[in-house]
Amino acid sequence: MLLEIFTVWLGLFSIGFTFLPMFMVLDWRKRGTADGFSSVNFVLPMLVQSFWLRHGFMTNDQTNIIINSVNLVFFAFYVSAFAYYQPKRKYLIGQIIAALLAIKFAFAYVDTHDADSINDAMGSMAAGAQIFSLVGGIYEIKRAISMGTTEYIPAGFQFAIFTLILQWLLFGILHGNQFIAISNAAGLLVNIATLALYFFYPPLTWTVPIFNIPPQKKDVKKTE
Repeated sequence: MLLEIFTVWLGLFSIGFTFLPMFMVLDWRKRGTADGFSSVNFVLPMLVQSFWLRHGFMTNDQTNIIINSVNLVFFAFYVSAFAYYQPKRKYLIGQIIAALLAIKFAFAYVDTHDADSINDAMGSMAAGAQIFSLVGGIYEIKRAISMGTTEYIPAGFQFAIFTLILQWLLFGILHGNQFIAISNAAGLLVNIATLALYFFYPPLTWTVPIFNIPPQKKDVKKTE
């Protein structure tokens, strides 16, 4: 009973998390452009969601089906909004084509497996894709270190990601789904490393919430 309640809660929490990038869309609208922002963290999640969605259909996992179906719809909107506000679209187009080809070849590879191993093959591909998507997070860590500040890593998103990944890790463990557990364990490590950056490379103009780490510029008082 408790596990069923937790599953429903996680589904609702995950769907709610999907709305967070809307704040970025509003920021693009305010600026009148998305120039300077990266589309990688919108395209890669769609690749991962496509893999998990198919795995959900193959295993009749309704939680995965509902969450990833909703996520795909919203992230398709975010990518469309990015394309609308981004004057330089060639990189976005290239990323979308690469993602579609990756999905096509991955699904074709999975289909070569027999009935006894095809579900595990799809689960492995989904977990692998999710771990690969951490490249975006690792890039952000590298960039923050080179710049000497976490000014451009919104703390609110990082804390939200921490709570989401931690719950999905617990979900994978409780359900005995090694693919979900392993992929989210890797994501949790990258997220913790990102949160640790706030202590060593504080933002320039805003105070980190929860940790209450002041900005490097003491005369500027702004809370994210």
